Amino acid sequence: MLSIIAVLAGAPPAGARADSGAAEPLGRMARRIFAAQRRSPYRQVHTHFRKNFWVRFNWLGNLGRTRSFHRRNAGAVTAQRGISPLRQAIELLKLAVLYGVDPATYYALHLYDAPLGLAETDYYVGRNEMKHGLYSLLRELRRGQSGYDLTLSEKAKFSEACRAGGLPAVPVLAVVSGGDWRFAPGRDAAALDGDLFVKGVRGKGAAGAAAYAFGADGLYRTRNGEALDRGALRARLATESAKRALLVTRRLRNHPEIADLALESLLTFRVFTCLDAAGRPVVTHAMLRSVSKLEPSWGTEEEFAAAIDVDTGRLGRMCGDANMAPDAWWDRHPKTGALVAGRVIENWPAVAALAVQAHEVFNGRPIIGWDLALAPEGPVVIEGNSDADTHFLQRVHRQTIGRSRMEPLLRRHLQAVEQVLAGKATFPSAA
Repeated sequence: MLSIIAVLAGAPPAGARADSGAAEPLGRMARRIFAAQRRSPYRQVHTHFRKNFWVRFNWLGNLGRTRSFHRRNAGAVTAQRGISPLRQAIELLKLAVLYGVDPATYYALHLYDAPLGLAETDYYVGRNEMKHGLYSLLRELRRGQSGYDLTLSEKAKFSEACRAGGLPAVPVLAVVSGGDWRFAPGRDAAALDGDLFVKGVRGKGAAGAAAYAFGADGLYRTRNGEALDRGALRARLATESAKRALLVTRRLRNHPEIADLALESLLTFRVFTCLDAAGRPVVTHAMLRSVSKLEPSWGTEEEFAAAIDVDTGRLGRMCGDANMAPDAWWDRHPKTGALVAGRVIENWPAVAALAVQAHEVFNGRPIIGWDLALAPEGPVVIEGNSDADTHFLQRVHRQTIGRSRMEPLLRRHLQAVEQVLAGKATFPSAA
């Protein structure tokens, strides 16, 4: 009975500890520490009751998600791999109940035909444990060691900090909040003459973002062809800002070497950097991302991405975050038809160098997922994600974090967190 309760409470299944003399697989280690922090003074609690409930009882949510993922993907796996729907259902339930892992992992990482099968999740580092506890604890390891601890999610402050740190960043023109326009220092309404991109001051992703193309006639045109003069544009954004504060920036264009991979949207490089033992940032992962929700003609909101070999800048095959079929991998972009697999990004060294430089400025976190653009003028910082998603990253790379070059770096940071939770050390801010 006690073992059943332990499983349902999210604890690792029996026999989950590493074999004697062997290093505990990183994914299993991360979930064990995540479970331990919920019984410690450092437990991460969401103020929203419903969200806190689903984080605490994540296994229950996982159990419910098995049906959804099975319904969407089982047919394709059966057709392409010959694996019965019943076997898939059983393995999904094992993931949810025994392994405590998001059922999405089964299809995202093709665990039905991986050499190690479900056991590969021992090396999988999930977004639940990272986003809902471990990222916050990892941040405590560096608190007070950077002048920019709390600015990554505040886009206007982040842009100012980039400028102060000598980083090339998207030019911020104004912030519109509660109907009021506040222009950046040295700018006024005339700065709006040009292509614009508008998004929320806070928040993640491209939800609610809008682009405006500035024409020779002085009008701003939306993607659906609507034309506005400057006064009408300012009035519209003032009205929209009553619901959420908006950031008005200069709209960037893609560098010619990657421009054929998008029509209207700005491609981004998601580059992960992790601090080593000496506090130096190391590039561990990178992928080139194409966000469909900013491409109205594509008719989908799926995100597409291709892994980048961080040593050579060579792109791998492209996949999406919605279609999980075994054959949903493409050598060419599924919407533009441009070649992806094997393409070498000539400017990759400069992109990687900017990610390292940015982490040296914002060094208050051990791990950051950078969104960088490659404009005609060179690489530019878009934003830094202090709790970047690890799930899609592992799908795109077809490799778990526990088998990647991030493994020894993240393991060291998690070991430091574990020492604090065990009462054998304290976080710098509490020392």
